[in-house]
Amino acid sequence: MKIKFVLLVVLGFAMGSYADCSKDEILKLLDKGYSKSEVDGICGESEKKKALKWITPSKSVCVGNGGKIVDGSCEAKWSDAKKTCNVSGGKLATKSEFIKVIIDCGGKINTNNLSNSFYYSCFKNKGFISNHYWSSSPSSVNHEHALTVNLENANWTHANKALNRYVRCINID
Repeated sequence: MKIKFVLLVVLGFAMGSYADCSKDEILKLLDKGYSKSEVDGICGESEKKKALKWITPSKSVCVGNGGKIVDGSCEAKWSDAKKTCNVSGGKLATKSEFIKVIIDCGGKINTNNLSNSFYYSCFKNKGFISNHYWSSSPSSVNHEHALTVNLENANWTHANKALNRYVRCINID
């Protein structure tokens, strides 16, 4: 544990400046392989961070950009999801922005959170209906894949960009 704390200090993690994450949460994120910039995005000072404003693409925008409506929500291939978000006035969310939803709702990374009724209710109230959403992050493993988030168990998969996944966008204003 002493080595991890020294590592945090060396990497520039001043524990007091991360108002949204505890020391243990920061260590868990680092153990999972998140970079300093990703941890900054997830746990940075709350007064310096804007609240995320999620956009649910309309049916006409979704369908007009190559997507389809499934269970009342937009589902599209990755390239169509990016177009849909752009036309909706937003962008696909980053991995860090999805992690913020998981943490804000009381979820834990790589854990089946559906037994946590608060978590399940929270992500539903934020407009998420399913478990696989495109992120803006391309896969580091295969250029034909991008990262998708499974909100139910708060983990990431590398999905082929030609597959349909759910689309939520972040307002870029």
